[in-house]
Amino acid sequence: MAQLSGGTLVVKTLKQEGVDVIFSLNGGHIAPIYDACLDENIRIVDVRHEEAAGHMAHAFSRVTGKIGVAVVSAGPGVTNIVTAVANAYQAGSPLLVIGGKAPLKQFELGALQDIPQVEIMAPITKWSRTILETGRIPEYLSIAFRQAFTGRPGPVFVEIPTDVLRARVEFSDSAMPANYRTGARAQGDPDAVAKAIQLLTKAKRPVVVAGSGVVWSGASEELRRFADATGYPVLTTSVAKGCIPSVHPQHVPAARSAALSRADVILVIGTRFNFVMGYGRPPRFAQDAKVIQVDIDPSEIGRNRPVDVGIVGDAKAVLRQLTGATTSHPGDWLASLQAKNTEAGQRQEALSKSDARPIHPLRLCREIQASLDDNTVVVADGGDIFSFARVAIQVNSPGHWLEPGAFGCLGVGVPFAIAAKVARPEQQVICITGDGAFGLTGMEMDTAVRHKLPIVVVISNNAAWGIERTSQIEDFGPGRIIGTELNPSRYDLMVQALGGYGELVEDPDQIRPALLRARASGLPACLNVITDASARSPDSVRGLARVPDEQPLGWR
Repeated sequence: MAQLSGGTLVVKTLKQEGVDVIFSLNGGHIAPIYDACLDENIRIVDVRHEEAAGHMAHAFSRVTGKIGVAVVSAGPGVTNIVTAVANAYQAGSPLLVIGGKAPLKQFELGALQDIPQVEIMAPITKWSRTILETGRIPEYLSIAFRQAFTGRPGPVFVEIPTDVLRARVEFSDSAMPANYRTGARAQGDPDAVAKAIQLLTKAKRPVVVAGSGVVWSGASEELRRFADATGYPVLTTSVAKGCIPSVHPQHVPAARSAALSRADVILVIGTRFNFVMGYGRPPRFAQDAKVIQVDIDPSEIGRNRPVDVGIVGDAKAVLRQLTGATTSHPGDWLASLQAKNTEAGQRQEALSKSDARPIHPLRLCREIQASLDDNTVVVADGGDIFSFARVAIQVNSPGHWLEPGAFGCLGVGVPFAIAAKVARPEQQVICITGDGAFGLTGMEMDTAVRHKLPIVVVISNNAAWGIERTSQIEDFGPGRIIGTELNPSRYDLMVQALGGYGELVEDPDQIRPALLRARASGLPACLNVITDASARSPDSVRGLARVPDEQPLGWR
C-alpha cells in the first residue's frame, strides 16, 4: 500500500477542494508542505512578509469566490499574519491559514518559535485547531473548509506540528473526505418574507442597501433583477461596490445620506449595522423608517437597532423570494435621489479637472477612471486617497473593486493587487494607494517582479499621513504636527531597483500617458504621483481621525 506524508495529505486535500495556489513565506516548520506542492502542481506565491500572504489569500477569495489559502511557519510566521486574518474576519471573507508548529515531542519544552498559536487566532477566526495525528489531516481540513463557508464566511486556522507533517501513513488509513459541505441556500422564513413584501409594497420612499453578503452569495444578478422589477433606489456598501453597475439608473451612491435619512422603508441585505452604517440609528437612518434586515447570520438581526422584519437567509435566495412578489415604482422619489446624485458629481467636477500642481487627488482619480476598461480590477488603499477614490472611481461588476474594508486595514493595496492578478492574469489590475499605506507592504513589489505579475500601482504621494495630519492642524494648531509627515520619497526608483517599471509624475497632463507607458512596459509598475497634501478628502472633512465619541453619520 502507498504511504503518504502529512505534507502530501495537506496538499492533496487542498487540491480536492479546488485550491491551485497558496500564498506563503517559507520556514522549516512547513517544509513538507512545500515539497508536496511540487508533486501536486500547486503554485506557491512566496512573499516578503507573512502579513502580505494573508492579504493575498483574502483578496484571492474575494476575486474568485473560492477559499484563499495562506501557509506560514511557526511563531513569528503566525504572529505576522494576525493583522491580515483580523481584516478578513471583519470583512467576512473565507480564508484558510495553515501554520507550522513545533514537533509533538517538544511540546511545553520551550521549543523554537513555540507559542500558543491556536489561542492567539481564536478571537479572530471562526475555528482554530491543532492537528495531532497525520491520518486525520484531511478530516480536519475538510472541517476547516466547511467552517469557513458556513453561515457568514470567515477565516479559519489550523496548526500542524512538523513531525505530524513528516510522518507517513497508509493512504487507505486516511481517506479523503467527500461531500463535507453543502451548496444549499437558506431560504427566508415565508411569514417573514410576506411581512417584508407587505412593507415594501406600501413604501413611498424605499431604499435598498446591499452589502458583502450579496457578494458572497453571488447575488449580484438577483439584486439587479429586484431593482429593475421594483424601481427602488439602490445603495451598496463600499465593499460591495460593483454588485450593481455604477451606470445603473437606480444606483445613487452620492445621494446616500439623503436616501437613508428620508426613506420610509429600508431593505438592508447582507451588511451589519456597524459604524459604516451609522449603527442603523438616527440621524443616519430616518427616525420613523421601517427596517427590513436580511442576513445569513441570525446574531446580526436586530443588532444595534430594532428591525421591523428580520429575515435569516442567503441573499440570493431571499432576493429571489422577494422579486416578482414586490410591487412599487416610486418614480418621484427615485428622481429626487438621482438629481442629488448628479448634483454631488457636479460638485467634484472642477477639482477633478484641476490643472494645479501639486496634483489634486480627484484629478488623479479622474485620469485613472478614464483609463479603466470593464474588466479592470481596481484596488484602493490608504487614508485620504482611498476616501477620494471610493467616491470618484466606479466599477460595474462584482469582484472588480477591492479595498481595506470596515477594519480600516492599511497596507492591503499591493498584496491585494498581486492576488487579483494571480486570480485573473488576463485582466488589467490597478492599485491606487497612499504613500503611507504603500510603505507598509511596498516590498511586495519584489514578489510581483519575481512572479512576473504586471500590476500597476499608482501612489498618491502627499508626503504625509494625510487625514491624521489635517486633524492635528485643526484640533491642536499648525505648530502641533507630530508623527504625521513623511518624505516625498522616490518610490518609483525603488521599484526600478527591484526590476519593475517606475515613473515620477508631477504634471496632471502626464498621468494618463504615464499609465499607458506603465501598462505597455509589461512589468510590475509604480507611478509615483506628487499630490496636494492640503486637499481635504470626504473622510477628513467628517473628522475620521478624531475618533469621535459618537459616529452617528457613518463614514462610507
